[in-house]
Amino acid sequence: MAVVVLAFIGVWIRPIQAQDKHVVAEAPEPKPAPEITTQAVSSREVVKTAVPDDGLPTVRLVGIKTDVAKRYQTIVPALPFPPFARWRQWFKDHLEAVHCALEWRNDKGEWFHGELRSTHFDNNAEQYRVGYGEFPGTAYDAYGIYIVPGRLTRDKDEDGKPVEITIDEEVKCDYRKVEREIRNYGAKDKLPGSPGTGGKGHSNVGLGGPAYKPAQNSNTMVKYILRAAGVTRKAPDLAVGWDSEPHFPYSSNADAPEMDGQP
Repeated sequence: MAVVVLAFIGVWIRPIQAQDKHVVAEAPEPKPAPEITTQAVSSREVVKTAVPDDGLPTVRLVGIKTDVAKRYQTIVPALPFPPFARWRQWFKDHLEAVHCALEWRNDKGEWFHGELRSTHFDNNAEQYRVGYGEFPGTAYDAYGIYIVPGRLTRDKDEDGKPVEITIDEEVKCDYRKVEREIRNYGAKDKLPGSPGTGGKGHSNVGLGGPAYKPAQNSNTMVKYILRAAGVTRKAPDLAVGWDSEPHFPYSSNADAPEMDGQP
């Protein structure tokens, strides 16, 4: 059955890209997370908000209404066995949802924002991808972790559609911890079985972000990042997935002692 399902997924993934550019496309080759080299955006050039622009370091939690459940619901096969049946029901139960992301201003007054999105939500954002997460059991990188110069848009999305902001609040934590933990969350610079890739999947050991699941999403990452930076917050309204605990991939011999000849 597992072989049949994986074979089906391989055939199923390709038609999806023609239906929704926000979901998946051809899987990119795994590669080390790039460093951001593009010049950052000055706080004086970003979208204006009611927040005083004092130029000091800060971190903000931003929530945006999303129709991702509606879009994903249309491309999940109507198959009567797990995980497809369960996923279709999850999307049906969460048609109204909020996508959370983090943005911060560093000690130079430069803004950045970090979030989890499809690997092809914006072709121009590829250079800012710092990590990956795969579709379960396929080694297919379905989503990316991004750190992008500038602030999150508060008027229109990348397609020019109006956005609805549901959360826009300051978070009391160190922006440096936030950036570091976002990079750690999606880092994929190791191979299974390499030294240091053991563990139980509670944190990333360099093998990529958690496998994609509807209830293990961008909100799951934001909660995880904030907690790692010392902030505990209850789930914002409609932020489905916030209370999920991410499970990261780990090597097949994760619990075995390292061998002298291991590469």
